[in-house]
Amino acid sequence: MMMLDRAPCHGYELRRQLIPTVGDVEITKLYRILRDMEKEGLVNSEEFKGPHGPKRRVYTVGPTGERRLQTMLGEAIGVVLHFYDAFRHFSMIEEFGKAESMQFEVPDGKVLVSILSPLMYRETGTVQILEQWGETRPLHVLGDSGIWEQKKAKFERVEGLPWNVSSKSTQFKEFWILGTPPRSLLPRTIMEAKRILEPEGILRMIAPFAFFDEPSAPSLESFIRVSATHRFPELGVVEGQEICNVFEQLFEKWGTIKFRPGMVEFWGMKQPAD
Repeated sequence: MMMLDRAPCHGYELRRQLIPTVGDVEITKLYRILRDMEKEGLVNSEEFKGPHGPKRRVYTVGPTGERRLQTMLGEAIGVVLHFYDAFRHFSMIEEFGKAESMQFEVPDGKVLVSILSPLMYRETGTVQILEQWGETRPLHVLGDSGIWEQKKAKFERVEGLPWNVSSKSTQFKEFWILGTPPRSLLPRTIMEAKRILEPEGILRMIAPFAFFDEPSAPSLESFIRVSATHRFPELGVVEGQEICNVFEQLFEKWGTIKFRPGMVEFWGMKQPAD
């Protein structure tokens, strides 16, 4: 299907292209495979008159095949992001501590945490610090609380989702969102955060994969970025400037902290008059 996605081919041409990767394939066996694939909608075929002889059956990717290729592409990008995530997360505690000490001091108060991205369960630095805070500051968990139960941390559950929190206004001093909400729900999520934060409370949203600079030339990085952001949003790759625009609209005081390439904290402080 990947070969047919590049260009339509007849059976003998497909056989020739397959030799370097899978070895020689009997043409009769290849045609049986193609017939089975056509029944599943993975490929389409049509007969055309050959330039020097009988008609040739030319194959193209079918509708089911297109969806299968998109799934394969998404999985491949996910594997790349997984190994990148494994590479960086071990140093998160040190980097988080540096950024924390350089930024601002948050007054004591209730902390609300919501983990939206499965990748964030690996960010031991963030989770460890929040777990420690649970010993001295009231920790509340929105949504999945499995990691806190596993660590036997002290916390209280809050019902809802980051864009629809079942809580009264001005309840929390900090709201941590580990991961990013769907693009369509981003403005609503940040507005909801402002509602439940106390004056001078802080929203802290950590994106596992955020990009800012526009690609200057075609590259593997730009391909992964565009494909993952727009075609596979479930992977959690986001355009950083898009998030910044929303923070700028809703917070007078806001900023970003870059932990590692791709990992960015977006923060906004609620003003007393908000």
